[in-house]
Amino acid sequence: MLHIASIFAKPVLDKFGVTDEAKERFVALQKAVTGDTGTAWIPLSRPSATLDFSTHTQTQSDTFNTGSIESKDGPVTWCEFVWNSDQIIKDCILHKVSWRFYSNKLICLEVCASKDDKGLDGSDLIGHRLELRDRSGFLIGIWAAAFLIVKDTDRRSFQTSAEDDHKVLGLHFNMLADAQTGLSFRI
Repeated sequence: MLHIASIFAKPVLDKFGVTDEAKERFVALQKAVTGDTGTAWIPLSRPSATLDFSTHTQTQSDTFNTGSIESKDGPVTWCEFVWNSDQIIKDCILHKVSWRFYSNKLICLEVCASKDDKGLDGSDLIGHRLELRDRSGFLIGIWAAAFLIVKDTDRRSFQTSAEDDHKVLGLHFNMLADAQTGLSFRI
């Protein structure tokens, strides 16, 4: 499976003045999710281990959209699950979360988040985890990604994507439920 990193790779972490202790936490999480310890970000992927959330909020998606786009190989259909209501996790807020699954195996995630200046932490690793199910309730798979957000950030958008040749998703793509369970988390 290909992992495409979020925009917060190790060089960017150094510029934000993230503490060594925080970097160690990011590396430990990276290892738990993907088995890779060379970087300090968590890409969009199907987790291979249970993430150790310090705080989380679980909610159902608010909006379901579908559509298609033309490509050189013909139409590519997509399904999108959106969380429009604020999800508060201590001093962080996820204002909007959008997961989009394409029939050509591309998965995209966009998170709009903020962190106030009142907490003691200078930065947090926040993310979203999706339990994708079909209309019968069958669990197709779980995907997650996390982003570094620094103190006094107001409504910043974070994006990541991955290509995942998940056979079960391919078999159930046209049977996805209109509402999905998502977990907003802070590490």
